[in-house]
Amino acid sequence: MTERVAMTQVEVPDYDLGIRGKLVRTNKTRDTVSVAMCTILYGLSVADEVADTPFSNAANGYPDARLVPDESTRIDLSWRDGVDAVIADLAGADGHPVEMSPRNVLQSLLRRYAELDLQPVLGFEYELWLFSGERRPFGATENAYSLTRSAETSSLATEFINRMESVGITVEMFHSELGPGFFEFTLAPAPALEAADSAVRARQYLRDLCAERGLHASFMAKPFADKSGAGGHVHSSLMRDGANVFSDGARGLSREGKSYLAGLLTGMSDTTALLNPYVNSYKRIDPEMFTPAVAAWGHDDRGQACRVILNDTASARVEHRRPGADASPYLVADAVLAAGLHGLTDRLALPAAGEQVAALPADLRSAAALFEDSAWLVELLGKPFCGSFAATRRAEADRYEQWLRQNITTWELTRHLEHQ
Repeated sequence: MTERVAMTQVEVPDYDLGIRGKLVRTNKTRDTVSVAMCTILYGLSVADEVADTPFSNAANGYPDARLVPDESTRIDLSWRDGVDAVIADLAGADGHPVEMSPRNVLQSLLRRYAELDLQPVLGFEYELWLFSGERRPFGATENAYSLTRSAETSSLATEFINRMESVGITVEMFHSELGPGFFEFTLAPAPALEAADSAVRARQYLRDLCAERGLHASFMAKPFADKSGAGGHVHSSLMRDGANVFSDGARGLSREGKSYLAGLLTGMSDTTALLNPYVNSYKRIDPEMFTPAVAAWGHDDRGQACRVILNDTASARVEHRRPGADASPYLVADAVLAAGLHGLTDRLALPAAGEQVAALPADLRSAAALFEDSAWLVELLGKPFCGSFAATRRAEADRYEQWLRQNITTWELTRHLEHQ
């Protein structure tokens, strides 16, 4: 009998899908000069249209770059015989990850936090849509927290949770939300890089599991105009020497907690393109459905963009409620930690609870412009990343606007065809 070939799923962070990749013989992934990928990776839309970026474009021929695996992320995919997985980044000639990588940007931000003797902890939670054949919502009812709906998804949820447990990812909860085929899962908080890696994998591996069962999992922000949108909220706190320093120990915010939160609020307009990266992302924004349109905070208030939770010192944190489920965990982590660092380093003052700091951009074009014009973001995220990401968002907005110009909508037909 022929011995099975050991294979590795090489997972490469991008801007739109979270991770892309390829299946490679495992022995080749141990040699960092053996595996490469086209730099077009950072210019591909969610539907694989190409946007030229300063890094990869028609003029330079979309060259290859080496892939450098992060061996600390190698895991055995026990449900796929003979296959393991490792996260890798495109690398420059010096062997270091390229500056366009959202994961590399996250690592650079964490080094800045370390200079302040701080370690951010993140906890991601995702709402998502499950569909059976022909995009039929999975399940017969729409009730939130329904035990009947939990029973309907019990086999899927249990298998998902067990698979994630086998690769060191803790799924704390899986339950139904209010909407057709609408569900949510929550990941345990972890150090920021580990949390983002786990989140991007959990999303991908749930999609894979659903595909195995003839289902489709979607993290689209707003597929139904009259229903809630899918959030991708992230909880964050600050640690020093293993202790949470986000609160003052007396159900209030510490000095660092206040500055960090002030940064999230002050920087929210400029980081919106990272939190809401698609045209459809903005159709989810609806204060009546607990999706804020302005930057403000409150104590355990789900109506605010930042919900501060100070029940006890160990779990003190802030929930950022603006990110959609459609945004890559790496982009969200970059946005949150860059804004928080801005608040910490500039010692920004925290406004009163409920006070509006700024109205947030209401469409992708506006968000991309604010992102591109932000001097403090360029300083923290780097010009190569900001230039590359901004080019892809402008292209996304361009495509939608072109589609609107070239197509007659049902709104136009209903309004004009019968009445003019």
